[in-house]
Amino acid sequence: MEFSVRVRAPAKINLHLEVFGKRSDGFHDLSSLFQAVDLYDDISVRSLKEQDTIEISGDFDCPPEKTTVCKAVELFRRATGTRQGVSVQVIKRIPAGAGLGGGSSDAASVLMALNATIVPGLSPEILAKIASDIGSDVPFFLGGGAAIVGGRGELLTPIVPRTDFVAVLVFPGFGVGTAWAYGQLDKKAGQSSPAIALTHETIDANYRRAPSFWDFLNSFQAIVDECHPAIGRICGELRKSGAAFAAMSGSGSSVFGIFMTMRAAREAASSLSDRIADLTGTGADPARILVAVCCPLASPPDLAYH
Repeated sequence: MEFSVRVRAPAKINLHLEVFGKRSDGFHDLSSLFQAVDLYDDISVRSLKEQDTIEISGDFDCPPEKTTVCKAVELFRRATGTRQGVSVQVIKRIPAGAGLGGGSSDAASVLMALNATIVPGLSPEILAKIASDIGSDVPFFLGGGAAIVGGRGELLTPIVPRTDFVAVLVFPGFGVGTAWAYGQLDKKAGQSSPAIALTHETIDANYRRAPSFWDFLNSFQAIVDECHPAIGRICGELRKSGAAFAAMSGSGSSVFGIFMTMRAAREAASSLSDRIADLTGTGADPARILVAVCCPLASPPDLAYH
């Protein structure tokens, strides 16, 4: 069977992220609100004549065989028993180490492409199980939109996504390692009272309010800002530019501000771009800095067949 399919893999932002203690399996329980946005990696998946062959190419921050994309192909083949050769090419636009879920989204998009072509019709439950085995955030990107996330990230409660705001997304030109961030959080865990998770109903009700009244939080932000003060400076600049809400996404290092009109978002992005070198400081790679205006997504992008 020969095929070629293209899919866009969207980023996500964490509007809320509360992290709890380490579990016996080494993972942490969390409570989060994921929102997909229209910053994309572009992925092409095509068949190869040679069986058992996997070819992965892209500007990754690790060897291709170590990527979530390669893992997605391998686990899909193992689950279905197919020996179909597959080539995957990824054009990266979502920065690595940014807290935007780029690797997880790439993996989910590859799974959806394979499920639509090589072995069509795997049940959502089986596909979600494969996604969960790849990584905690991967299952979210099978549905996209917005979801309240629990467990280690694999427990999803989809909610009706909002599309009435615009995000200005800033990657400051340096990444933050997820393992490092969790390690720092664990070191400080004994210095604070145990957190109490917000209920799904409370998170959803908060999401429906005007963003200026959101009281969402990110458990990582203060810790990351201690080592990377640019995080706080950029958040402050977004608020000065009129953001109704501003925070760090995931374990960093990307920061976002929420605006209620496209015009306001574009004006803020332009102003921020003019000052970004001063805000990020000397630790940033100017070539990697990203300031983007993004809209929330209500559903995953469609596959395009060729």
